[in-house]
Amino acid sequence: MGLDTHRRNVSERKRASILEAARNSFLENGYSRAGMAEIAREADVSTATLYKHFSSKEELFSAVVKHAGRPVADYSGLLAPNDTARDILYKLCKAYISVQYDHNINALMRIVIAEVPSAPKLAAEMYEVIGNRRNEGLMAVIDAMIERGMLRPHDSAFGVRLGAGMLKEFFVWPALFDANFQMPEDAEDKIEACIDAYLKLYGPAAS
Repeated sequence: MGLDTHRRNVSERKRASILEAARNSFLENGYSRAGMAEIAREADVSTATLYKHFSSKEELFSAVVKHAGRPVADYSGLLAPNDTARDILYKLCKAYISVQYDHNINALMRIVIAEVPSAPKLAAEMYEVIGNRRNEGLMAVIDAMIERGMLRPHDSAFGVRLGAGMLKEFFVWPALFDANFQMPEDAEDKIEACIDAYLKLYGPAAS
């Protein structure tokens, strides 16, 4: 291993450690109360090293959001050859919900909403990652389903927002207003109801 490669690997490990420490700090303390010195200490790096990677707390928080949001637009591999339209829509719903809960997106969204008046750029960046990029990933799957005849032709941009809106109503909005919100016991029934509604509108047999 060359010296440059070694240095790059060390730098990447430090960056990853900073992001993990920052994410934990933001989730525990919120944006305003999280301190850069404390984050550096938890990441086991110097404050100078932290600022070498991230020039401000806003930049660091933005990086945390982007890192946590990396899976939001990745719906690759969901179009298995023998899947029905319902199978694929079910996997889309489960992936959508998983990102919200397993990657702390609900909690990060609460933090951003609280900071909108003082840091509107944070909100805009989160909307780009969690909103626009995710919709693009969902649209790619819906467009592929339309092309295969699994759904009737429709405006996938509108359809995705409609479908995501149903999921938000059951699984996102309640969690934004209640930090202790848990997945409802009838979550599977709610998912199936959302799929039923989408297929009624856009299934190949829809009138």
